[in-house]
Amino acid sequence: MGYDQDKEFPKKNELKNVFSLCINKGMNVDDAVLKKYQDYEGRLVEIKSVQKEYAEYKRKNNCVDYDDLLVYLKVILEIDDVRARLSSRYRYIMVDEFQDTNGVQADIVRLLAKKHGNVMVVGDDAQSIYGFRGANHQNILEFPKKFVGCKVIKLQANYRSTQAILDVGNAVLNNMSHKFEKRLVSATGNTGEKPTLRRFDDVYDEAGWIVQKVLGLKEAGVEVSDMAVLFRTAFTSMPLQAELVKRGIRFKLFGGRKFYEMAYVRDAVSYLRIVANPADELAWQRVLLLLPGIGVRTVERLLDLIVHYTSLTDIIDKVFAPFCTGQKHSETFEAIKKLLQAISAEPMPARQLASVMEHYGPIMQVKYKKDPSRTKELVMLAHMARRYDTLKDFLADVAVDPDRDSKDGDVEFLTLSTVHSAKGLEWGRVFLMGLIDGVFPSGRSLIDGDDGDIEEEKRLFYVAVTRAKDELFLSFANKSGSTERSISKPCRFLEAQNVKRNLEEQTVRSSVKAVSRSFKYRKYGRR
Repeated sequence: MGYDQDKEFPKKNELKNVFSLCINKGMNVDDAVLKKYQDYEGRLVEIKSVQKEYAEYKRKNNCVDYDDLLVYLKVILEIDDVRARLSSRYRYIMVDEFQDTNGVQADIVRLLAKKHGNVMVVGDDAQSIYGFRGANHQNILEFPKKFVGCKVIKLQANYRSTQAILDVGNAVLNNMSHKFEKRLVSATGNTGEKPTLRRFDDVYDEAGWIVQKVLGLKEAGVEVSDMAVLFRTAFTSMPLQAELVKRGIRFKLFGGRKFYEMAYVRDAVSYLRIVANPADELAWQRVLLLLPGIGVRTVERLLDLIVHYTSLTDIIDKVFAPFCTGQKHSETFEAIKKLLQAISAEPMPARQLASVMEHYGPIMQVKYKKDPSRTKELVMLAHMARRYDTLKDFLADVAVDPDRDSKDGDVEFLTLSTVHSAKGLEWGRVFLMGLIDGVFPSGRSLIDGDDGDIEEEKRLFYVAVTRAKDELFLSFANKSGSTERSISKPCRFLEAQNVKRNLEEQTVRSSVKAVSRSFKYRKYGRR
């Protein structure tokens, strides 16, 4: 349809991230782009040009950004008399969360304390998980070398978790390559139950079991607000989100957007909403505004015509057909007409969605440029559609009211969160899902083959495990939702024998599958 796909240049936020990474990790533009946005490798010359112009603009206009504040502070601290004045004024220095500092920040601390050496840092080397933002794990590990004679105080009494949960955390700690030696001990003396590791046939069984367990705990008196489901990336939670919507369980997602709120998911679903209900004016507006070359005024004219008909056939024949010949955008209208006819003639949601994606794919590429995650999430949506035999049931579970979560502020919500967003938080019962290689640890860390990246993923796993106070449930599925073909390998951190010894392993079979494979779930009710 002649979509222009040649305008592939980083967005302003992507450029900002690249330039910031250069400063915080001491990288050049080439390495920073390859690290964050490999798709833009062919635009390195232009990116460097933007970086140069950005720096010149700031100098000419006496402006600084947040990264400059750090860089220039370090620069002036390297001037002896300036450093002497500041050191005499700030004679005692304390830094919290030191494991999250970058190289420039560590240099600032070193320079400020160079004269008097009165510095105390607080942090946990095992929770250094922000390398992608520029944090340097070595800062806290090398502190005793940089400040010779310093005293290391280990806080090993844990007031949060049972010893059974801490034993898993300690096992992960022992497997880290670069660390301070320590062992966490429950200050309360509560042994607790052994954390469980469950293997499921597929991600839908995994999601189904988690929802059943949440409901069971709720019936047993555990507050939903004291439960959380954690995962490496928000994408992992898509089947779980769908399951929660089906069962009427309210939830909040941290570290990502709910799948049914994502613009591209709502775009794709809007085509199906039109077929299910030709009077859905909002769906029509969303779909028509996606058409290349069609502006707001044309859409308004079309909507004025569409509202006079209740039949999709009539809308196709009497509204779109006249635009398909002899008009400026005849090709575009012919394409949407054929798509609507194809969708309405096909009874199965999965095939209907396949037709939508064939039409929407080129539009999405232009609208969202290079973002493979969007393709992956729509592939997951297509796999979810295969589990429904009617469009009505499929839309009931994915085309939800986008404002529903802003209502009923006093209603309890289940927390869904990426592990990064969960750092520093705690819940009585924690579910850690999607524990397969390529997901956790991330595929990028495996592809890059960087030991430092794998080690950071291991620390992220440690953070996830130690969010639980009373019970910890770990799980993974043999088949992922994005392919459903190849057998997934369990997270490599679970394969260590000292970790295995502290987990109770279970394989969940047909009992859960019989429930999660049901298309309708109506026997549980939609609360």
